[in-house]
Parts: sequence; structure tokens; C-alpha cells
Amino acid sequence: MKNQVLSTPDVAVPVADQVEDLISRMTLEQKVAQLQCTIPITGHLDAGLAKFPHGLGASGSISTGVSIEADADHYDQVQDAVVAKTDLSVPPLLHGEAVSGWTGLGGTVFPSAIGLGATWQPDTVEGMTDIVREQMLSVGVRQALSPIMDVARDPRWGRVGETYGEDPTLCAAMSVAFVKGLQGQNLADGVAATGKHFLGFGLGEGGLNMTSNPISPRELREVYAKPFQAAITEANLAGIMNSYGTIDGELIIASKHILDDLLREEMGFEGLVVSDYMSINLAVDLNVGADPTDGGIKALKAGLDVELPTPYGFTDGLVEAVRRGELEERFIDRAVRRMLTLKANLGLLEDNAARKEMIAAAYEPESTKAHSLKAARESIVLLKNEGLLPLNKATKKIAVIGPHANSLRLFFGCYTYPASIDLAMSGTMSEMAGMLDLPELTASYEQPPLAPLFEGSDVRSEPAAVEQALQGALGHKTPTIVASIQDKCPEAEVVYEKGCDIAGTNRTGFDAAVAAAQDADVVILTLGGKYGWGSSCTSGEGIDTANVGLPGIQEELAQRIFETGTPAVMVHMDAKPLSSVYVAEHFPAIIENWFPGETGGQALADVLFGDYNPAGRLPMTAVRDAGQIPLYAAHRRSNSFSSAGTMIMNRYVDGSKVPLFHFGEGKSYTTFEYSNLNLTPTVTADGAVQLSCDITNTGQQDGEEVVQVYVRDELSSMVRPVQELAGFNRVLVKAGETKTVHFSMRADQFAFLDVDMRWVVEAGQMTVNVGASSADIRLTGSFDIENSAVIDGKNRGFYATTTVS
Repeated sequence: MKNQVLSTPDVAVPVADQVEDLISRMTLEQKVAQLQCTIPITGHLDAGLAKFPHGLGASGSISTGVSIEADADHYDQVQDAVVAKTDLSVPPLLHGEAVSGWTGLGGTVFPSAIGLGATWQPDTVEGMTDIVREQMLSVGVRQALSPIMDVARDPRWGRVGETYGEDPTLCAAMSVAFVKGLQGQNLADGVAATGKHFLGFGLGEGGLNMTSNPISPRELREVYAKPFQAAITEANLAGIMNSYGTIDGELIIASKHILDDLLREEMGFEGLVVSDYMSINLAVDLNVGADPTDGGIKALKAGLDVELPTPYGFTDGLVEAVRRGELEERFIDRAVRRMLTLKANLGLLEDNAARKEMIAAAYEPESTKAHSLKAARESIVLLKNEGLLPLNKATKKIAVIGPHANSLRLFFGCYTYPASIDLAMSGTMSEMAGMLDLPELTASYEQPPLAPLFEGSDVRSEPAAVEQALQGALGHKTPTIVASIQDKCPEAEVVYEKGCDIAGTNRTGFDAAVAAAQDADVVILTLGGKYGWGSSCTSGEGIDTANVGLPGIQEELAQRIFETGTPAVMVHMDAKPLSSVYVAEHFPAIIENWFPGETGGQALADVLFGDYNPAGRLPMTAVRDAGQIPLYAAHRRSNSFSSAGTMIMNRYVDGSKVPLFHFGEGKSYTTFEYSNLNLTPTVTADGAVQLSCDITNTGQQDGEEVVQVYVRDELSSMVRPVQELAGFNRVLVKAGETKTVHFSMRADQFAFLDVDMRWVVEAGQMTVNVGASSADIRLTGSFDIENSAVIDGKNRGFYATTTVS
């Protein structure tokens, strides 16, 4: 399928010339069409596209549900049908989700982003998106509405699991790795990444989704913009999606200050800005836009280029506004130019066919499973171990208890294909923005009745058909936790009891669970939430929580199991870290398993029985109580739990300020010793600090250590954080072996915004702490920055580069 825009296909025509040639030949209606999107449904293609006689700029991608090949054929048919509508031969840009793997049929499902953050291993994320890129290319979907670059510091927010956690440096490193793997060396052979949600979406008032974001201009830039800036500067990020949020009273979708002045002028972004679904609808709902056209004009002028998923503000109303003189056509031309430039860079103006010859290799089960297993293993965090782990494979009787123990659905987080199956079969699709606004989708989808609520809960039960469907689709490659443990210990008697549901107050399963625990040699207790879309979940998009502890009556079940006296391992599976003081204080072994994806059962069994030595680290501070929020390691001086020893008077009279578990925390089955810190003593503002230290495995097992470097500015013109993560390296060290880890940190990595909002590097002393977590410091040193300098913030350092010898 070829689309020859210019008459000289054998000559390399500059992208800008291709784009200007197209714009010059477009009618106003055709230009507006390039800013529009729909989601064509298989079997309803003609009806769905009939509303777009002038072409179509973008398209969502919904699977046929038949096969990968059928999906590729469907997406080709969509593009052929759109191209045929005009003489311009411009195809739509198809998009999909890929935050933890391509969400299309057959796409490999990796851990949720919070679990990927827990790996502290950017190479693993880049390897994941290399697989994602090939899978999306093979079916012809060329834009991913991923990754999520939000810095998340409130575990009440239901979308925490889509982020890499609380720290802007960790989020920056992971975001850059994601974009590099997805976009590839050449965008013509890549998939356009779309960083979201710009900006500050991860800190909503009350921990709620789509609320105002109480963030100052300085913090907005220093913290929340950092992952985006790193991806723009270091990975040439192709796309941005706006946040639904509000900053200082400005709704972001209509904010020129955010979408143009900050994003393009300050940060140097040159790519495409697409709307989060129904964002212009939100502008009208909040009385920022008087009507759809007014909302569309305001968003367009602010800097929005394409409206997803269906036209609401970007309609013929824009055409009429231009002709009435109410809107300058240059704003439409600006957006069209950005859309066509991305299409040209992707090669879509010449060849937009799915690369079906790639399907077999892209979905090859062994290599994709191997990387999924690598990511799942690396994501597991051992939070506590009082000698119980690893378990002996010769254990005679193992009780596996809890709602996650025998469920496939609870391996998978939001924005995954299994979660979309659940959404469709649970009758909750109408709860998602924009999903039932398409008549074609409504016609092809008979919404099942909503499942009943769990007793004493606002969470709905899951229809049995969901688990049956997932067993049929994934059972051959995704064993449950119970099955994985039985496979690991074939001679053991493995007894399963659910105990309770993920939510609600039904205790009828308690007695059987307690009896199983009493009769076992060891208990593996799996507790946590359900992460996805709709009211059958305990966390997800628009599913926020006032309580950050275990859902429902799960803590009560944990107490009953502990009181049996049988040694018990608590396996926590949720989109946020464990916040249970009881479990933390009583259980001898605690594991964070997040939502680990399709190889999660095997990965957990490998860790439980010592075939893999865990080395994941918390990407987010674990709070004791919701009253501590926000609680994070890089807080400013005077805030939070580090104000002891100063004249500052603050405390909770009814609880502790100290985290339950600290950022960066995680244990191993072996031990490590840190030594021989070497550090550049002085550096100029435009120089780099060199740091190295030795890591010795002093235990009996091979293992990985995550070496973390934190830096503190000892005297500054602004109140600065008590510590900032500067770099990290996950290094494999064999038993008895010593390795040297090297870090190079640019001085301008420690730049901040001064009182006049200029990016500055200030002269002075910087303390360096090297350790195994933000609270477990093993080595300390310092260096001096010799001179002060005003710098270009978009070209500063973002995290240390690192090597091992």
C-alpha cells in the first residue's frame, strides 16, 4: 500500500517540503479533518467513516478479537478506506496503549508500570518497548498513548500503578528508556511515543482523579516536568497528551501557559499534542468553554493539535469560525503541520501498511516470554525476611490463601488486554470516557448487566465468565500462583483457600482458610487489590481510595492467619505499596508482587523457593496512614519526617511521621558491603562529578544490589530537598565477588529555579550519600561546585550515567 504525496518518489524530498505541499493543496475542511479522530469497528467500517467525507487524521485501534492477522487486516482496511476519501492519499495515524505492553490481541503483558519502576532497571524497560515496537509495527498501529511520565506522590490516586513512582529522577530514567525502545533508532521504523499526562496529573486535590493540581510553578518545573523534559531532550519524544487537571485555576486543555509557553518555548518540544479522551468535553463541563466549538477554539489556540477519541470541539464548527472571522486559519495550519510532520517522519505518507511479515517474530512466544519473566522477577520487592525465605522445595504441605492465589485476572493491571476483556464482560464499559459515544461500538457491543456489588462494598463482583475467558486466552502460558507453586514443588500437598474476596465483608471463607493454615507447614497469603477499569476494581482510572490499606476485610483475614502460628509469607499485589502496620510488624516475610503480568506466577514461585534472588526496590514510599500523605523521600527541608534535630515544631500527636517502608527499600537473600568511595572533590558549573565505590557480596548466594546515589545541597538560596536521587545501578555480584560501580553526574543535574525563575547552578558544598535505599546509607562524601551559573534548563543533566567494572 503506497501513498505518493509528491510526484518524485525516487528523490528524497525534505519532510518540511512534503508537509507544505500537502497543506497548500488542502481545503479548510480537509485540514480540520486531520485534527479529528474516531475508532472504527470491524464490521461497521463504512458507517463509522461516513461521517468523515474529508478524510481523517487519527484513529483508535480496537481488536477484532479474532486473531493478530485479522487485526492487521482490519487496520489496513481502515487506512485504505480513509485514503480513498480524498485525492491527498493521507492515511490516519492509528494509536493504541502500551504502558505495560501492547494492549492488542496477543500482545505480551509485562508488569504494570509501578512494578517496572520497582525494577530500577531502565534496560529492562527499553527491552520491553523494543518488543512492543515490533508488535505494534506488525499490525500497523504507529502511535502509543504511552508512557505515563507522571510523578505520583499520593497512593490514594487510582492511577498510581500506571506510573514509575514518586521520584522525578527514577521516572525520568524509565521514561527515556521507554521512548528509546519504542521509537527506535529511526522513527520510520518505530512507533511514536506519547508522554502523558502533561502536567502535574499525579498530585490531585484529595488524591482524586481529574481534580485541581495544587502545584507551584517552581515545583511544576523542577519535579513534575522533569521526566517529560528528559524524554524530549534525550529521546526526541514524538508526542504529548494533556492532563485533565487544573494548574492555578487554568484548565490545562485550554492553557497556553502550559501547552505552549512551557511545553514548547521553555522545554523545546516540537512534536504532536493530542488530547486525553474527551478533554474538550471537560472544558465545557467546567464552564471554561461556552459550547463545543468555543471549547475547541480555546484548546486549539492553547496548543492542542488533535482531539481524541471523537470530534466534539474539533468539528465543522472550526470551519465556520474561520469563515466568520472568529478564528485565524493559521492556528489550524499549525496543528495540521504538526500532524503531517509526524506522519511524514513515521513514513506514513509513503507506506502505511501493516508489516505482517513481522508478526511471527514479533509475537514469538519464547523470546517475548523470557523478557516478560525477566521483568516480573526484577519487579519483585522483598520488604521483610526474618529467615523464612527462601522456602524449602521439600516442604510437605503448603497452604496458599487469598483472592489472588488462583486468579488469572489479578495478575494484570489497567491498560492491558485482559483488563479490557474484564471491562467488556463486566458491563462497566459505559463508565469509561468516550467508550460508548460511538454508535458503531454500541451497535456491535451488547452491554451485559452490571454484576452485583460485594456485600458491604461499592466494588462490583467479577462475573465468572471473565476468569473463564482469560483461562481460554492465557491459561496455556499463564499459570496461577497455586499452579506455579505446585509446579515448583511437585511432591508437596498444595492446598488452596480463597479466604475472602478483594472487597466486601463476606467472612464465610475465613474458617476454611484458617483450617488450611493450621494444617500446613507454611502459608503463602496473597492479598491486595484489583486494578483496571470500572466499578469491579479497587483501583484504576477514576477509581481512587480514601483508605490506603488492604481492601475490605483482608487485614482481618491476615490477622486470623497469623494467629494460627503457622509461618506465613505475605504476598502483596496492588498498584501501590503495602500500607498495613499490622502486617509489617507481625509477618516474618513480606513480598511486593504488584501486578506482574503473564509470567507473574512463575516469577513469584522462583523468588519464594530461591531460584531467583529478589532485588526489586520500592519506587514509592509506603505510608502508615493516609494522614501522612504526601510522604516521599525528596521532600523539602522542614517538611515530613526529617525535621528532627531542628527548631521546627511539627509532629502527629496520634501517630508516627516515619514511613512504613522507605523509598528505594528492598532486601536480598544475600548481603552486600559498600567500600572505597572515590569522589571528585571539586567541579565547575559546566563540569561533571565522577564517583565510584566497591560492592562486595558477603553472603553465600549470587545476587543483585541496587546502588543508589543521593545528593544534598548544603547551602542554597531556595529551600531545597533533604536529598535528591542522582543516579542508580542494579548490579549483579556473585557470592564473594567485588565489583566497582561508577557514576558520572553533571553539575547542572543539581540546577534549580532561583527566586527569578531562572535555572541556576549554585556554588557550594554538596553532600553525597551512597546506599541501599534512601534511608540505608552506607557511604558518605562531598564535593564543591566552584562557581555559579545560569543555564538552559532543557539541556541540563537529569540522572547520572553509570558503568560497572
